[in-house]
Amino acid sequence: MKVVGLSICRTGADLNEPLPMSIHNDLSSFGYFQRPSVKEMLLFLTKTFLKRTEPGQRQSVEHEGYVVHCYVRTDGLAGTVTTDTE
Repeated sequence: MKVVGLSICRTGADLNEPLPMSIHNDLSSFGYFQRPSVKEMLLFLTKTFLKRTEPGQRQSVEHEGYVVHCYVRTDGLAGTVTTDTE
């Protein structure tokens, strides 16, 4: 399992979508011209799955060869770890 992305976000009822506070992606295994689209996909997956995770809950969602592990605390702080399925 290779970690592809880490993110810390702020969620809550007052926000329409999760607000990224810190994001790091390891795109070294992708080609130079693939990196922008992979980075955009990782951000999209992070925001989408955090919206679907209830406060105080954890979930792991598999999508097209990646697994996004999500955790949303009750105070609105959320984090994701995106890995490949290998």
